Amino acid sequence: MKLHTIKHQTPKQKKHSLLGISFLVLFVFTLCKTPEVKKAPVVVVEQPKKVEQVIEKQDPNLAFLESIEDGRELPDSDKWKVEQYESFNEDTFPSYGPANATIDFAKVDYPLLNAAIFYVTSKERKQLGLRPFKYSERCEQAAFGHAQDMVTYDFYSHTSTVNGKETLKDRLDLVGVSETYSAENIINAFGIQYQSGRPVFTPAQNGGPFFSYTKAGTPIPNHTYLSLAKAVVEVWFNSPGHRKNILNPEFNYMGAGAYFYKDKKFFDVDKVKAVQVFTGKP
Repeated sequence: MKLHTIKHQTPKQKKHSLLGISFLVLFVFTLCKTPEVKKAPVVVVEQPKKVEQVIEKQDPNLAFLESIEDGRELPDSDKWKVEQYESFNEDTFPSYGPANATIDFAKVDYPLLNAAIFYVTSKERKQLGLRPFKYSERCEQAAFGHAQDMVTYDFYSHTSTVNGKETLKDRLDLVGVSETYSAENIINAFGIQYQSGRPVFTPAQNGGPFFSYTKAGTPIPNHTYLSLAKAVVEVWFNSPGHRKNILNPEFNYMGAGAYFYKDKKFFDVDKVKAVQVFTGKP
């Protein structure tokens, strides 16, 4: 039997042996240690923000382009048809019964009112030795459309705030009249037979929906179609610039248009905005 012998080491030898073992363990541990894996930076993916749809606000004084259709087709009337311009003239129209009817502003007969303005204007011209106007349906369409726009979009000017209808030329182009000499008169008038310059009592003072010259007195009546036409033409005729348009011999054709509204700035008094359009050709 082979015997193994155990060699005894001196303290110094033991110390060296322990140091050697320690270095060996440290070396092995260093070699076997799992290297640290550097983590990739965390990328935060943000959800896309909701894109808000931006809608431009429409200028309240500016109509949409579709409104250029306004005025091309005149309202229907059971009292006045376009064909009747061939049957009446400036001398016979004043005797036409419906023209002398009081205007009900809840249901205005616009073709009849337009005709009244046309004939009263033409008569003034004839009395001064000029040829009476010839009626133009296209001029009436342009005039009525502008009167309607001035009420609907709350402006009062020859320059419209409606896209595509800014100038008289634009408005005439839309109804098919071009390359002609033209002019336009406009007016803002009372629908009641108010005498200019006289003080009145308002509905608030009268305790009722009417104006009067004395407190709670006789209501100032509404105009008839003919009397309203005479009132607006008289104002135009007394204004040099408007009178010049009416009497210009280069204008052979005319059409008139008016549109009713209640003036909220003055106790809802009945008013109309009226327009005359003059051209050298129909």
